[in-house]
Amino acid sequence: MRDLSLSQANRAARNAATIARADDGAGNAAIRLYTAQGGALLATRTLGKPCGTVRPADGRLQLAPGSAADLVSATGAPTWGVLHAADGAPLYEGPVTDEAGFAGPAGAAADTGNIGPWVLRGTSGTQLYEGGVVALTTGLIG
Repeated sequence: MRDLSLSQANRAARNAATIARADDGAGNAAIRLYTAQGGALLATRTLGKPCGTVRPADGRLQLAPGSAADLVSATGAPTWGVLHAADGAPLYEGPVTDEAGFAGPAGAAADTGNIGPWVLRGTSGTQLYEGGVVALTTGLIG
């Protein structure tokens, strides 16, 4: 089967619906980083409300960080990330890598062969340390 292209207008509509769904609930949407799929939680980055905007140039969802900085809650190397809606429901999930496609602890990170959908900058592999700041510099989806 051949791949279908998504039009900019359809992408923008889909991402506007994603923002509405992500913001549905009393809390805030958040990106959570885990040791593995179904593993231990290492860090959370709380998003603003609204959690993002649709970028006019291409219809992509630009995530918006919350005003307060989040801290890494436990030392470890995340390999799985999930965007959770304000009500806690998972919306997007996938592998975490560094900018070169490596995942795992510092000094022992494995080459995944791909750069993941969740990318940590400024790390050796995906190692995080308890008390470190969880920043969001670029957050584009779809």
